[in-house]
Amino acid sequence: MDHRTGMSRRQFIASTAALGLFAATARAFAQSAPKKGGTLAIGIEGASTGDTLDPRTFNSPYWSVAAGTIFNTLVEVQGPANELKPGLAKSWEGSNGGKTWVFDLVDNATFHNSKPVTTADVIYSLQIHNAEDSRSNSRAIAAGIASMTADGFKLTVELTEGNYFFPAMLSNYPLCIIPEGTTTFDGVGSGPYKIARFSPGEVLELTRHDGYFKTDAAWVDQVVILAANDPAARASAFQSGQIHIASMLDTRTAELIKTLPGKALVTLSSSQFVGFNMRADMAPFDNADLRMAMKLAIDREDVLKRVYGGMGRIGNDTPIPPNDPLFAAGIPQNSYNPEKAAELFKKSGFTGPLQLHTSDAATVPAVDMAALFKEHAAKAGIEIEIIRDPADGYWSNVWAQAPFHATVWGARPTADMILTTAYSSASPGNDTHWANADFDAAIAAARGAPDEAKRLEIYAQAQALLSSDGGVIIPVFGDVVEGVATMVQGYVPGTQPVGNYRAAEQVWFA
Repeated sequence: MDHRTGMSRRQFIASTAALGLFAATARAFAQSAPKKGGTLAIGIEGASTGDTLDPRTFNSPYWSVAAGTIFNTLVEVQGPANELKPGLAKSWEGSNGGKTWVFDLVDNATFHNSKPVTTADVIYSLQIHNAEDSRSNSRAIAAGIASMTADGFKLTVELTEGNYFFPAMLSNYPLCIIPEGTTTFDGVGSGPYKIARFSPGEVLELTRHDGYFKTDAAWVDQVVILAANDPAARASAFQSGQIHIASMLDTRTAELIKTLPGKALVTLSSSQFVGFNMRADMAPFDNADLRMAMKLAIDREDVLKRVYGGMGRIGNDTPIPPNDPLFAAGIPQNSYNPEKAAELFKKSGFTGPLQLHTSDAATVPAVDMAALFKEHAAKAGIEIEIIRDPADGYWSNVWAQAPFHATVWGARPTADMILTTAYSSASPGNDTHWANADFDAAIAAARGAPDEAKRLEIYAQAQALLSSDGGVIIPVFGDVVEGVATMVQGYVPGTQPVGNYRAAEQVWFA
């Protein structure tokens, strides 16, 4: 048994989300001995002028990487197999059927203001996500905590129900640790780099936290995280050397970039996806027939071919890709069927065009996919009117608010985490506002099931409900392409952006 999880390693790996096999072209990411110095520049999408340093607001690729650079979580994940690693907790152990977890915290971590990190800070940091006014996408995780008690650097967490995946859930980037009592969120964390300048929607400039508790990390002197929402500008900045790491590169330009000197690409077959949300709590998508009509009105094979160049896997309107061990292969596949889509569309009683919001903020594929969706749906007699929103403000003004809009979700360490944060009824991260009591009960039962076969069976039931009735359309899981300059050493690719958010502390310059 793994003393930190209470499960065998085989059981845990078999239950984690998308093992995320990767290929690094041009070179491998294992190199010379680490050395200090230099400024690392990272370009990533998802920033907005309305951004704040309150972890409860973190909900984009930009903030996942910023959080992994400024803050620490109790538990971290590393590599393409989502291996659990110590963060502020150096070990953990579960008991009582996964309801009780004891975390042994490191005793030498300090915040950027030199205050020691204590269990009181951890308790406060987790509790704020379940506060009455919280819109955190981790609220559903925090809500599962019944109580927390401290004994020195040992933290005991009692859950409301058994959850064998709880340690992995604590790696979710908004669950970062901040000083107890923080109400003015100024970005004080315990992470490898502290804020020197923050211009919302533009840039984060950071300098090394010399008191960082990890002695084998934080090699570069400074980190710059650029708000590179425009995909063409992001690719251009990488090609010209303005940034050393670029996230979410267009697969259609990847072949050109990898031929350039000093550039390397990493391709991740993870569970990240671009999709379309239909808000199930408001007209017209509170109609199940209309939701299914739209799921049958998109040609997934055509999307895979024309948007991703064949680099990806077909989706079935659940966040679990076919290469994930928890994927429910036995449920019916939602496939392109214009005739059936037309029949259900007519049955729904809706007339007139459907306005589909999309934006570069949700990646280039979201824009291209919307154009194809309009073309595919027209063959079913369904008119889609595309509204292309500006990237700035998309995540605060359009995402989870417009009745029909593009979304993107990054990979999570476990399938249960994405099911819980994105689709459970009580989660503020539920961007389709779909509520299904049977689904909620199924994922709760699955995460508390010690038997692997039973767990797989229950997760399949949950996926069947989401695929047939849910408000999300996930046509394809496109491979994620990242660019890394060859002068950057020590980069560890993962299933989540920019080295599972923590490349800044991993790398050094040749």
